[in-house]
Amino acid sequence: MNEKNADLEAEASQTAGKRSSESSFVDIFIAELGRFKRIIAGMGLNASDAEDVLQDVSIQALRRAGKYQTKEDSVRWLIKVTINRCLMEHRRRRTFCRRASEILKRRAETKADSTAEKVIVAEELEIVRKSLQELDETLLTPMVLRYFCELNSTEVGEILGLSPSTVRSRLREARMILAKRLEERGIEP
Repeated sequence: MNEKNADLEAEASQTAGKRSSESSFVDIFIAELGRFKRIIAGMGLNASDAEDVLQDVSIQALRRAGKYQTKEDSVRWLIKVTINRCLMEHRRRRTFCRRASEILKRRAETKADSTAEKVIVAEELEIVRKSLQELDETLLTPMVLRYFCELNSTEVGEILGLSPSTVRSRLREARMILAKRLEERGIEP
């Protein structure tokens, strides 16, 4: 009888430990939800796509609960999953540029006061959208993480599996390409 109690206690302890690791992983997911939403918005997905991505990431988080030792490793993994899920969505729908343009237009419309300003802003946004469309994914992803999520180059590098100097190099290259393209199209960067 004593052995049965010991087995039951061990099983209960193991189940409680599993629930504890799941709940801590879920707690990390919930605590970082704002960051994930910024990543998704920065990657140009609309609200319904964002909900789908978050749902997929949360399911993967539950499946992966307890496999990482530290909070930093868990957060890094969740960010990678979020980015990869966003990229999969873009590849599937091929609408990244249109979505990014919609986000930028909505932001600009709230800022523009007069009709003339709205027309100018709309034209500039279209030029920016086209310039972003021409950027390679290897340059776009670090830009989104850096400028939409406000991560430093070390954090971006950890997420993308790159050295901080490579991240800085890609950011510089992307900024130079965008500046050149914008200047060629009549917009002063």
